[in-house]
Amino acid sequence: MEANGKEKLKKEILPPILISLIVFALIIAISKVYQPAYVILTLAGVYLIVSNIKVLTSVVKVNAGLSGGALAHIGIGMMLIGVMFSSGYSKVVSLNNTGMLISKDLPTEFNRDNLLLFINEPRTMGGYDITFLGERVEPRYVNGYVSKNDIDLTLDPFKVIALRDIEFNGKKILNAQDTFEINPENTFYEIELKKGDKVEALLFPRVQINPAMGGFIASPDIKKNLNRDLYTHVSLPMNREEEPEWSETEEMRIRINQQFFINDYVAVLEAVNRIYEIDGFKLETEDVAVKARIKVSGERDVYYAEPIFLIKDKVQVGRIADEVNDLGVRITLLNIHPETNEFSLALNTRQKDWVIIKAMEKPFINVLWLGTGVLLIGFSLAMVRRFKEYRKYS
Repeated sequence: MEANGKEKLKKEILPPILISLIVFALIIAISKVYQPAYVILTLAGVYLIVSNIKVLTSVVKVNAGLSGGALAHIGIGMMLIGVMFSSGYSKVVSLNNTGMLISKDLPTEFNRDNLLLFINEPRTMGGYDITFLGERVEPRYVNGYVSKNDIDLTLDPFKVIALRDIEFNGKKILNAQDTFEINPENTFYEIELKKGDKVEALLFPRVQINPAMGGFIASPDIKKNLNRDLYTHVSLPMNREEEPEWSETEEMRIRINQQFFINDYVAVLEAVNRIYEIDGFKLETEDVAVKARIKVSGERDVYYAEPIFLIKDKVQVGRIADEVNDLGVRITLLNIHPETNEFSLALNTRQKDWVIIKAMEKPFINVLWLGTGVLLIGFSLAMVRRFKEYRKYS
């Protein structure tokens, strides 16, 4: 009897061990798992899955209601393998290989793993062309994101006005002059990751300004794929509260439809029109105000600056400059010369908008999420069975 018991035990244990070792060897060979801690984690995960699959097949034949425990253990095994891949074999694709420190005041790890991106200037890192496309807001009740250059602020910080028709993913989501709601504390940074001509991911990591919680809170955005996920989060945004350092003022006189250059961008004065209110306040009859419309062609998009020239009470002269944040450009309408049909502009430039990001590639993290789901299913089945037993015998 004792010999039969040993044979039966050997028959039950040996096949799962052999199958586990074969599967384990395949994972080691394909994924090149060499670190001792991850080797042990992988072996434990594989054995949990294989042995409990055998238990599951036996239990289901007798009573499917008893399968909760086996399912839960299979989920744990999948989670162990998912943790091994996602944690041990994550790849930082935003490595700073320029040889230049982002800041001497920041740790070595930060300078190594983070990337400084200037707007519309792609950087090739980790097999990707990574480009920062600009700051965005998220409309409430509308699916999509809107460039900050395409909105006008109102007296209510939660409401803004669309300056033109807004499209997202090729679909129009807002019309020009639409008033829509936003959460003003949230800024989204559009990050494009390309391989060759193919866009692998378009991500919108979020920064929330919250002084009560230490300044800003960064939330990552994730592009989920079958065999890997791409994570991107903002490590350090521009501080909009700081006064930017502007260049020396350059003055020029131009006519309507005349091209000129500012910060290496081509600009055109398209029109100068009289206006009768400024920021919602109507002007008096004797006041005169004009608004210039200047088109500036960026690397990827067209921007408009609309500086204002004002004569109030026939003697006081006021000038309201307009800034194109993305391009680091400020334009002021200085004067009007009706005798020559010319307009004097003041041009200032600053460093273009930037953001510091960290991007990571996590392989096979879906195994972790799938394992979590299997664990919850098994746990739920076990709870239902226990509850039924309690009801039966109470």
